[in-house]
Amino acid sequence: MKQLVTIYSSGLRLAAFLASMTLLGGCSSFLDRQPYDVVKENYYQNEKELMTGLVGVYDILGREDFYGSTYSTYLTLGDEGAYFRSSYLAGPEIYSYDASNPKINDIWRFLYEGIERANFLLSKVDAVSMNDADKQSVKGEVKFLRAYYYFILVSNWGAVPLKTEPTSSVNNVNIVRTPEADVYAFIVQEMEAAEAMVKDIQSYGHAGRVSRSAVRGILARVYLKMAGAPLHAVSNYQKALEWSSKLVFPQDGDYSHSLMGSYTKIFTDMAADRYNIGESIWEAEFYGNRTGDFEAGRIGNQSGIQTSDESKGFSYGLLAATRKLFESYEATDQRRDWNIAGYRYNHVNNLVTDSVFYTSAEIERRHVAKFRRDYEILKPKNRNYTPINFPLLRYADVLLMFAEAENEVNGPTARAKNALQQVRDRAKASNRNNLISNESEMRTAIREERFRELCYEGLRKFDLVRYGTFVAEMKLVAQQYTQLAPSDYRYLALAFNNVSERDIYLPIPISELSLNNLMTQNPGW
Repeated sequence: MKQLVTIYSSGLRLAAFLASMTLLGGCSSFLDRQPYDVVKENYYQNEKELMTGLVGVYDILGREDFYGSTYSTYLTLGDEGAYFRSSYLAGPEIYSYDASNPKINDIWRFLYEGIERANFLLSKVDAVSMNDADKQSVKGEVKFLRAYYYFILVSNWGAVPLKTEPTSSVNNVNIVRTPEADVYAFIVQEMEAAEAMVKDIQSYGHAGRVSRSAVRGILARVYLKMAGAPLHAVSNYQKALEWSSKLVFPQDGDYSHSLMGSYTKIFTDMAADRYNIGESIWEAEFYGNRTGDFEAGRIGNQSGIQTSDESKGFSYGLLAATRKLFESYEATDQRRDWNIAGYRYNHVNNLVTDSVFYTSAEIERRHVAKFRRDYEILKPKNRNYTPINFPLLRYADVLLMFAEAENEVNGPTARAKNALQQVRDRAKASNRNNLISNESEMRTAIREERFRELCYEGLRKFDLVRYGTFVAEMKLVAQQYTQLAPSDYRYLALAFNNVSERDIYLPIPISELSLNNLMTQNPGW
């Protein structure tokens, strides 16, 4: 959260803020731990406190349980990566766990904590004296973030309790699940309201805050989800087209986004604390090496090319790329050897001595390499925590969402083909437009391109679920490991074989079920 902390510090440190915000609690089910009214009536009396509260709502994005590690690295993985540890026999990483799993509990808890923080801030913001335009922007950002947290909840758990007012009592713990369609209706209502309130991305010059561009792009994502499984409300393709078009065809005064010339530079810049708002529209921010009050994550530390050389940036190498992803790239496609390691390190006394390139037969052992610690500029590097930002929305994603919505509404038009080909051209991939003659072929081409372009960015499982192909695609990867992998790597099939229909949704945490008497469990759990 480097930009927010820098802008709003004013002598108020993030650590001190978080200590005070803990008293505000999370979802009502978790409020029995702290007396809520300790600070409720006395907080948000001035602009500084309001801006500090804004940092607190954003803070959830960077939690280690969310985009800092667990959610981004493991819970959103689909058929592009596998957990690279043969001794690991249980956990959500390999789809072998239950509703008592602490990782599932923690992400649920922190999402509702973010919602509670947002609810409380929105109940106080109108009484704060400050510049009206800035106040409206804060309100818009918070409304959007609250809706985004609900989007993550409903995408991963289905029907969830919809709570839009701050908790007034620790006894208010029994809340019924709201139907998915109603949760989505609230999400788009809040996001569309926020779009008119937040500022343009050029006002910030960085991607760490919610801008008008971010709202428009995420709205396209939400509407595409609504058009797919489980709602199958196909009329929402039109809404996805409208919102993505606002970015692809900007009007007077709108910021004009574009792809960067280099795919790899997107991610080397995220490691080096540089922003490229032309393409990177919204990022979960991390900074520092845990020597101060800034929030570092584990992007590139848990995944990444395995190395014990801390000067390069220690990486456990916990994820390996699948053969399916590797073979989806053309030989000329520059994304393949960036997203998937083409080499491994040799070490002597925990220091890298040289690199050894893999042979064409060595596919299963290749690590995920999209986020590389080599490019961190902050020294000394922390063994386990990194300043690498995580992409939440890129313009390449917007182009592919636009192409998808355009195809579903109007067919494989020249506009849809051009948006798709922009992404492929940047990667030095071939032009396939002449091979696309109907909606079905275009649909397949777009889905395959999202697989190649956006792998390891927290979207693949989400995409497979909305396509309705999640279980089938995961089983195909299991077959590849079983039939094609060397014997030492066939264990990687375990996670994919474990997948069943129940894994479309996560289990409602046991802790929530024990506190909320109106809560019910998802099927199969």
